[in-house]
Amino acid sequence: MRNLSSTLLAAQKKATRRPYVKVQVVERVGGITRFNWSSLYEGEESEHFHAATCSGDGSLIRLRVDPADNKLYRQKA
Repeated sequence: MRNLSSTLLAAQKKATRRPYVKVQVVERVGGITRFNWSSLYEGEESEHFHAATCSGDGSLIRLRVDPADNKLYRQKA
């Protein structure tokens, strides 16, 4: 198990907090390519909240909320 950083621990103890963590992933850090991204889906969708995780079998699970119809969508790749 990993320990939380002092910043995350302090945020966790605040009286008001947001129910999500914003993560920004960049392909290049210091001129070095870190990830080789490929698109799994090329449809029209709004920019809104997404979540992603890897399951035990190695597949990628992506969740997103569509604010237009307030539905939760799940993708497994």
